[in-house]
Amino acid sequence: MRRIIFLLIAAALLLGAAPACNKAGNEKGGEQNSSKPDTKPVDDGRVHPGDVTLLDLFNGKIAEYQAEPDKPTDHVFICGHRANSFAASQKKIPENSIPCIQEAIAQGVDMVELDVRVTSDGVPMLMHDDAVKNTTNGSGNLSAKTFAEMKALKMKYRGASTTYKDASGNEIQVPTLLEALQACKDKIYVNLDVKSCPIPTLIQTIIEAEMVNQVMIYGYSADEKKECIEEAFNNSLAWIAIHPYISDPSGCKAYAQGYNGCAKLFQYGTDVYYKETISGFGYKCHANGVLSYSNSLNYDSEILAWYNNYYSKGKEGPCKVLDQFIASGSDFVQTDYFELAQLYFKTMGVR
Repeated sequence: MRRIIFLLIAAALLLGAAPACNKAGNEKGGEQNSSKPDTKPVDDGRVHPGDVTLLDLFNGKIAEYQAEPDKPTDHVFICGHRANSFAASQKKIPENSIPCIQEAIAQGVDMVELDVRVTSDGVPMLMHDDAVKNTTNGSGNLSAKTFAEMKALKMKYRGASTTYKDASGNEIQVPTLLEALQACKDKIYVNLDVKSCPIPTLIQTIIEAEMVNQVMIYGYSADEKKECIEEAFNNSLAWIAIHPYISDPSGCKAYAQGYNGCAKLFQYGTDVYYKETISGFGYKCHANGVLSYSNSLNYDSEILAWYNNYYSKGKEGPCKVLDQFIASGSDFVQTDYFELAQLYFKTMGVR
């Protein structure tokens, strides 16, 4: 049965556009697709934020597992790491940029993960490292630069210059958090990996973008998470998603029972499921009434190898990192090649 499902899906997609570009190439500023643009959205299994808030999404999935924690998943959610995608890698679009986010949306990912740091004059912007040399043509640290100084820089692709331009033909600038959230609003969920940003500034930006119900926050200690929730309540918010890290499924209980129920999704390390150091980690989270999230970043080369060695040739073949993820019972996977993971999950009937 698995082989039949695989061949049917492979045949359908190979007759159309390359899977890395299901809808890519139709956006201005990127390489143009010579084929006729799609007139209907691709059925990629994506859950749209315009249809359901994160709270309702989480609660709905948790309810499914209340009576049956060991129930195998029928839908794995996918998050684009730093908004990266396979299509973006082909076009050399800088990570954590507006065009990268737009490409992720076009490709049909469920969520993008974005890194947040604040400038010396208090403006939250997207960048993974404090050192700007890794992703821009500048030098020094973002934390020591003003907003104006950051906006004068041009972004690079993985440490090298890129010829990619935005929709207006301009070189790519480092976006503010507000600009990024506005690009995502009502189109895609967001996971904010907060590297360095005052909590009131972070919350106020999310409120200004009207993205409270579409954003989850990762990257604070327990006390700071509590402060984050209190800040949200001070702004008349009843709920904002907090996304803690745990190393053992039992570690989620204190969070899940406190903070007004704002912690419903928990991240854990890749090797836990890949090397099965804790078997069935996701299922154990379900038994505790929460969902789980991990990434495949250390093993994304396996996803790319599966695509190159099997899928692109119309063949069936395994992808260990994604097989192990499914076997763990986990809910959200984070990757740089989300379209390829999406294709594999489809062949396995979990997308």
